[in-house]
Amino acid sequence: EARTLLAAGLLNGAASRAYYVAFHATRALLFSAGLEVKSHRAAVSLLGEHLVKTGSLPAELARIVAHMQRDREDADYSTGAVFTDAQVTQMVADAERFLAEARRIIGG
Repeated sequence: EARTLLAAGLLNGAASRAYYVAFHATRALLFSAGLEVKSHRAAVSLLGEHLVKTGSLPAELARIVAHMQRDREDADYSTGAVFTDAQVTQMVADAERFLAEARRIIGG
């Protein structure tokens, strides 16, 4: 979805969908560690606490998810949010990179 929206020039939608790739991958990582979360903020916080601090996930990737979360909130709720094609292209690439790392950690 994120790639399709990006290709159509719907940058806010693409930014939002890219974040959700990372969010659901985060939830899967936490679930594989025996943790279930419902809120976005809790997911990002627990990601750092349970995966970064243990060395399972590079801190850079957790920071990317936190940044994408803020961007998603802007994309969905801020009427003045403006993203460039380059920014959203990077967000989609980051989401794909995070998903690949989550799959590696989970073993899938």
